[in-house]
Formats: sequence, C-alpha cells, structure tokens
Amino acid sequence: MRITLVSDADLVNSNYRGYQPLMVLSRRGHDITFTRLGEPRYRASTLLQSDVVHIHRYTDPELLQIVAQLRDAGIGVVWDNDDDLTAVPRSNPNYRKFGGPANRARIQAALRRTVTAADVVTTPSELLAAQYRAAGADDVRLLENYLPPEFGRVKPAKHDGVTLVWLAGLEHQVDYQRLRLKETLVRLLDAHADLRVLSIGLGLGLPSDRYEHIRQVDFLELAKGMSAGDIGLAPLADIPWNQARSNIKLKEYAAAGLPWLASPVGPYLGLGEKQGGELVPDDAWHDVIDRLIVDVRRRRKLAKNAAKWAKGQSIEDHAHLWDSAFRDAAQRAKRRAL
Repeated sequence: MRITLVSDADLVNSNYRGYQPLMVLSRRGHDITFTRLGEPRYRASTLLQSDVVHIHRYTDPELLQIVAQLRDAGIGVVWDNDDDLTAVPRSNPNYRKFGGPANRARIQAALRRTVTAADVVTTPSELLAAQYRAAGADDVRLLENYLPPEFGRVKPAKHDGVTLVWLAGLEHQVDYQRLRLKETLVRLLDAHADLRVLSIGLGLGLPSDRYEHIRQVDFLELAKGMSAGDIGLAPLADIPWNQARSNIKLKEYAAAGLPWLASPVGPYLGLGEKQGGELVPDDAWHDVIDRLIVDVRRRRKLAKNAAKWAKGQSIEDHAHLWDSAFRDAAQRAKRRAL
C-alpha cells in the first residue's frame, strides 16, 4: 500500500502520530512517502499517487482543497490530531496563533470540515475522539502513542545520589506555576544534599548548582538522556488543555527505567503502581517526592514495574492498529469512488 505522510517535522508529536508508525510499516513492505516541513507540503502530484494520505494536524483551506481532490480520485484520507487546539492556555507559546475566543471559533469550524472529509480520524485522546464524533466524523479511532524501538535498547546509567527528571515542553510553564513546583523543588534540594534535578525542555530557574537544564534532545535520544535519572515527574494542572493529552510521557520515563510521579489528570487517570508510578494530588508533591527519594526499595519496585510496562508499549507491537486504519480508509475511498 502506498501511504504518504503530511506532517510538520518541527512538532515532536508528529513522530508518534505519523513518522515512527510509518517507519515500522515501511519495514513491513508498505511504500511510504514522507512530506514534511521544509518541502512542498501539498504537492498534488505526490499525494494523488497514494492509496492513502495520512495528515497530522493540518486543517487549513489549502489542505481541504487537496482532500477534496483525493476523495474524488478514490484515495483514502486519515487525519490525526493529539492536542486540543480549542483550549490553548495563555501561557502556551502558541496562544497568539490558536488561543482566545475568535481563534477557537475559527479552529472549531476548520476541525468540523476536516474530520467530516476524512475517511478515518485518529487520536490518542478519548476527549478529542468524543469531540470529533460530535463534530460529525464517521470513523474515529483511539490510537495511543507508543515507543520507538530505540527507546527499548536503553539501560539505566549508574550514578551517585538521586536525580529527579522532568521532560517538559515550554507549554508546561502553566503546570510549573500553578502547582508551585519551584518552591517544592527548592525545598527538596535544600533538604537532600545528594539530590539533583534535571529538566529537559522547560527551564525551571532553580538557584542550585545541582540543577541542570538541557534545552533540547534529539527525539530518539530522549530515553537515553533520562537514563541517569531516578524519578520522572509528570505534573499537570487540571485545565482543559491538559485533559486531552496522551500518556506518552509516562511511557518515556518507563522506557528509561524511571519510576514516575504524575498528576491525576486526563491521560494519567487509571495508571499507577502496575505501570511503575504514583498519582500525586496537587497539594502533595513535596511529601510524595520526599518519601520516594529516601525509599530506595520502593523506587526499585516501581522501576521494575515501569520497565515491564514499557516492554509492552512499543510501536512495533501496535503498528497493526495503524495498518488497519490505513487499509480501512483506502477501502472506504475505493467504495466511494465506484
């Protein structure tokens, strides 16, 4: 089957929602074309040679014109999104582009047009799946984010002391502020002389020589970059934007051999000790982290559970779900064209 991906390579999400699953399908014999940022996104001559076109996030008028051509030509369209672009908070770097009532109305209208034009809609979020069904999408599939094979080859790195790791994009500034985590982390660093804090992505501004900030890590190096940690942090403020997230951050920590602590919000609800971590109420972050820092036995037990969970969360083991979505979209398009 000939599948063409249309995505933005600058979005880390596009790895999980397109590039990595299609790399697995390519190794299984599918003919894959990657059309990503920096190239002509909508070269009709390329897209019209496909059996299926897989689109991550784009909803602009130019795209919808192409989708109409694809439908007329009997080519399947799979559209995917993994963020609630109607609920972007003010602290988000993309607020000017997506936030506010005027943008919300525009985005909602574009989403309705897009999901009703697609043969299959995919998302890792139950909340977004419900939104797309309500908007008129015929076939919406909940497909979680899964781990690339490179993450499964990482082994925990030996090190002294205890290291807290927070892998966080800039949009997590709202979580850092609302949950008062700077105050919490400063208190913990003061109380534990062997404690270190590492943040990847978001800078935390901690006044300590035992705090390290790494601005960016290549996607396939994420698990390796966290492998010298001991505890992964996944705090989320209880706001609409966070309700539509995926649970991939916990899987990333688990692949790196880290037990995790997360907020009982959105995608993390229902996860816990079996998956290698604990859910932490908003007012308990200091106490729960403090307890896990000193409880080596508990950390080891959770790390063992996390590693076991991560082994079952590989893209390769779940690529058949994407394959099914693409095949069904192609078959639906062919029936429509008859």
